[in-house]
Amino acid sequence: MKQSKLFYLVLPFIVLAIPWAYLAFVWNELPQTIATHFGIDGTPDKFGKKTEIIFGPLIVSIVGLLTYFLLRNIHKIDPKKKYTEKNASLMRKLSVVMLIFLSFISIFIIYSSLVGKIAGISLMLCGLGLFFAYIGNLLHSIKPNYFAGFRIPWALENEDNWRKTHQLASKVWFIGGLLLAFLSLILTTKILFIVFFVVVSIMTIVPILFSYNHFRKRQRNT
Repeated sequence: MKQSKLFYLVLPFIVLAIPWAYLAFVWNELPQTIATHFGIDGTPDKFGKKTEIIFGPLIVSIVGLLTYFLLRNIHKIDPKKKYTEKNASLMRKLSVVMLIFLSFISIFIIYSSLVGKIAGISLMLCGLGLFFAYIGNLLHSIKPNYFAGFRIPWALENEDNWRKTHQLASKVWFIGGLLLAFLSLILTTKILFIVFFVVVSIMTIVPILFSYNHFRKRQRNT
């Protein structure tokens, strides 16, 4: 048990250290002036000093650590007390997947600055789509809490609303994520960004509207 706790305590630092190791490996290959921002077509439109490259991975690493330890300790701080140390395994799985995904994002940022353009954007967005699909596969099992899921007032105040909202959201996010992953491999970059925005908006708005509609029906019935 102690070895397991030690492993999961060290794990985020190991995973998030991979991009930093990659940055150290390519540091001498980086030009003194690097691209710090890219347009929708993947070409750089803003430049800065070489040292500015650390800010992106640094922010991602901080967010990754905070998210990881928040999700792994949700049973200690969740005011609704729906999670215990025994049933918090879903959040722990999500915390590890988040770490891996954020580490991948950091590597992508460093590589883009190295080559001077956004290379492999389709692959990155495909991975993001699969990440959404994975979240969708978990959403139906998430219990009411203030940290993960659709934390809207109508769902938080009623367990039936939360359950039905997340059952729907699970299907929407799983299908939407797979659809985005597929489209990322066949669409051009400009069209892909527009499609991504539209699909993600639908994935977000549909469960919220469903939750509100469920709330209104319950109010009429009572």
